[in-house]
Amino acid sequence: MKKENIQVSIPEAYQNAVSLMEDGNFSLAEQQLAEILKEEPNDPNFLRLSGVSSIEQGNPQAALIPLNRVIKIAPDFAKAYEDIATAYFLMADLEQSEKYLKKSLELDPKVFTAWKSLGDILFDQGKKEEANKAYKEALKTDSRYEEMTKAMALISKGQSVEAESIYRGILAKDPKNVDALRLLALLASRNGAIDQAISMLLKCTELAPDYAMAWDNLGKMYRQKEDYIKSIKCLQKATELRPEWPQGWAGLGTVYTRASLHEEGIQAYLKSISLKDNQPRVHLSLGHVYKTIGLQEESIKSYKKTIELDPQNGEAYWSLANLKTYRFTNKEVSEMLEQLKNKDLPDREKVHFQFSLGKSYEDEKKFKRSFDFYLRGNNLNRGRNTYDPKAIEAMVEREIRFFNNEFFKKRETWGARNNDPIFIVGLPRSGSTLIEQILASHSDVEGTMELPNMLNIARKLGNTSREGSNYPEILDSISKSESIELGEQYIKETQRLRSKSPYFIDKMPNNFSHVGLINLILPNSKIIDARRNPMDTCFSCFKQLFARGQAFTYDLQEIGRYYLSYIRLMDHWQKVLPDKVYLVEYEKMISNQEEETKKLLKFCDLSFQENCLKFYENKRAVKTASSEQVRQPIYKRGINYWKNFEESLVDLKVSLQPIKQRFDIPD
Repeated sequence: MKKENIQVSIPEAYQNAVSLMEDGNFSLAEQQLAEILKEEPNDPNFLRLSGVSSIEQGNPQAALIPLNRVIKIAPDFAKAYEDIATAYFLMADLEQSEKYLKKSLELDPKVFTAWKSLGDILFDQGKKEEANKAYKEALKTDSRYEEMTKAMALISKGQSVEAESIYRGILAKDPKNVDALRLLALLASRNGAIDQAISMLLKCTELAPDYAMAWDNLGKMYRQKEDYIKSIKCLQKATELRPEWPQGWAGLGTVYTRASLHEEGIQAYLKSISLKDNQPRVHLSLGHVYKTIGLQEESIKSYKKTIELDPQNGEAYWSLANLKTYRFTNKEVSEMLEQLKNKDLPDREKVHFQFSLGKSYEDEKKFKRSFDFYLRGNNLNRGRNTYDPKAIEAMVEREIRFFNNEFFKKRETWGARNNDPIFIVGLPRSGSTLIEQILASHSDVEGTMELPNMLNIARKLGNTSREGSNYPEILDSISKSESIELGEQYIKETQRLRSKSPYFIDKMPNNFSHVGLINLILPNSKIIDARRNPMDTCFSCFKQLFARGQAFTYDLQEIGRYYLSYIRLMDHWQKVLPDKVYLVEYEKMISNQEEETKKLLKFCDLSFQENCLKFYENKRAVKTASSEQVRQPIYKRGINYWKNFEESLVDLKVSLQPIKQRFDIPD
């Protein structure tokens, strides 16, 4: 081949090599490049293409050889510097990547991809201000991005309709604009259209498979839908594309934990922390996982690290208190009191500090001062929510009217015939975790967690009307086959949290209001009512700061009213579904563990196993506030514990007077 012929065919050869690489045929592309480079060893375009080919094949170190030759031959070749930055990024050398991106942008400051990559790399290094400047510069490089900037500003002002119009306008002109598509997806998710957002983000990842932020957003959308398998895959892809992204690893740690993959969650959180230690929320989340799997010492270290990094983080103090076994030092108490003097402290953190101080003074047996802090925290929490006790009472009344003997008699053969679920219902802090731990210590039973699935089924059934919830009345219109489908749906949705045990536990306490639904769609399941002395139950709820839900616990009178509704409904279930719900009284279980355990196992059609008496040796993960307590043998100090605070519980005693004689409520 003569040189002059090669020179004439260089553009054609270059395009041919590019086409081969786009088709994924790197072997032929490399052959084409090698042939040309024999004759033109210093051609910067072909040298750069050789480096890009190595990057595409996952060999960034090899890419640096031709790319470094390029910038020696053509020191003003901006794109080559950007490619070198990409190679260093893939090698996890963010400082070198930043250096070469900045050089690239000195030579050509109008390249969107270079500015965006620089922003990502700066952000991954914790240089947020510099990262934001880089992102802003990226948006200036193209009029389309100026429009996106306007849209984002509109969203910050709450003008989402106008912002959506801009995004759709951009996409009408450029359907492959993945940035506009991603932002439109986020806007859709904010408006509750999660499925629509997922479709858009899937399109994003098809158009730009290396768009880490789109994979991250998609993973978080799947997490909202509790599709943890898909969520994990997406977030794994995001961290694969951006391995030095601490927030990406933290997000992956969260979804691993939600999926009960605790060891994987710990490793992801540790990876995030290794990349950037100054992440108090990540240390806090890591502490929660350690607590769940029983590594108390490690959880304490993580919570204290959170406080070290963010002294105003009241949740970290409450997490220590919520271990139930940790005792605050005088220094820590002083620090909490000092934080409460800060007028700029967010209410959410104030609540955490107040509950933490309540627990600290309780441990010191300063019960009056302890109650004062519990009361302050609950009052502040009550003012931040819209809980209406009348709504609960009205719902109980509707259920009692609707679920009568005739309803169940007509539907005796309805529902899926699965017998694997064991539901534990009742109020929080009633010994349900103890019952769960006893049952989960049996070789045939698996403890999962407080599952929202039955609540979600009821909610979706009730949302079929535009005039508010028509649950439970909607159940009158479903067919036998639909009742079977709903039962099978529950079994399918909960399967991801199970292994091979024939039975599993759903410990969502609020399911006490859905016993009728459970019996309709899963009539062979077991239902256990975990019950404790009303005064102990209600006060224990009052001094427990729940992470979410349970809004009835912020006022003593409202807790009492809620307990009355619970008792009224459970009495009804016993009447219309005799022998369907098994009552376990906490005090009896504590006083006569072996006998009560045998009765419980018999109800669940389980053989007696000695392990169930040694439940505290079970190493399973426990997510509730009682996680440390059920890792100890049974103790009696919780019985009638409320009496230490009796003088402060007048409102609770008054509210419980309707069941005074039945439960020996004092005047």
